[in-house]
Amino acid sequence: MDTVQWGVESTVCQMTSMILSTLVSGIIISSLYITMALGLSVIYGVIKIFNFSHGLLAIFGAYLVWWLLSRTGLGYGWCILISAGIMFGIGIIIYWSMIFPLLKHPNWDLSTLVITLGLGMVIENFSLIAFGPGTKAIPKFIKGSIRWNDYSIISWHDLCTIIIVICMLLLLKYFFMKTKQGQAIRAVAQDMEGARYIGIDIFKVFSYTFAIGVSITGFSGVLLASKLSLTSSMGWDWLVKGFVIVVLAGLGSITGIFYAGIFLGISEAFISFFFGIIWVPSFWFVAFLIILLFRPEGLSSAKL
Repeated sequence: MDTVQWGVESTVCQMTSMILSTLVSGIIISSLYITMALGLSVIYGVIKIFNFSHGLLAIFGAYLVWWLLSRTGLGYGWCILISAGIMFGIGIIIYWSMIFPLLKHPNWDLSTLVITLGLGMVIENFSLIAFGPGTKAIPKFIKGSIRWNDYSIISWHDLCTIIIVICMLLLLKYFFMKTKQGQAIRAVAQDMEGARYIGIDIFKVFSYTFAIGVSITGFSGVLLASKLSLTSSMGWDWLVKGFVIVVLAGLGSITGIFYAGIFLGISEAFISFFFGIIWVPSFWFVAFLIILLFRPEGLSSAKL
């Protein structure tokens, strides 16, 4: 009887540990999904355009960090800061050279979709030429892992990623709520004509909003590539997932991005655990369909 009881307790303990491990894995996936969609949501929330070069810009930001790490000998933090600055500058250039001229013409929303889609193709081919076709690997932030039983393991890198994403969300909230530039962005996002009436230069706000979104996107590529692999074409998959997350979240809602990322990441981890990873794409499709049918405004209606 004692042997049977010990076996049952051991099985329950093992199952509990595996479920906890799956939950932790889901939180890690959630943090990646949140950062994947954040830049896309910021840009749409203010300028009301979908940046279809989003995934490829994320890839390019990751490539920049990989190149800086492998060629310059600089530390990880400096490489990320330099890459973020370069991506911010790229965002400014893209806005003033490609987006701004279209905003003064009819059907600018469709035109911006086409131009950013074409830009994504250009970035993919440029990355292929500049960095080569092979798969690249960005090193982990911190090596090693934490083990608290035989079935539950989390790497220091994954824990660091979760902390970074939380800090990024808090910093963005602080920026939008407390700084002059952030408050101007919120004003434009909530009422564009009202913001124009009180003297805010909305096109200038658009420019640094787009640049901030591109900079965040480039950093998201670093987080994703340090967990996965890095190739010139994988940005299209990231674009599709980012688009779904933004729609589920509520267009332009950072709070909704958090909810959608947590929901999709944890759900995906448990579906993979119980049914197999093959069912994950079906889950994404069903979740997307249900939200569109029963809550088309998304999980949160709050803007930025």
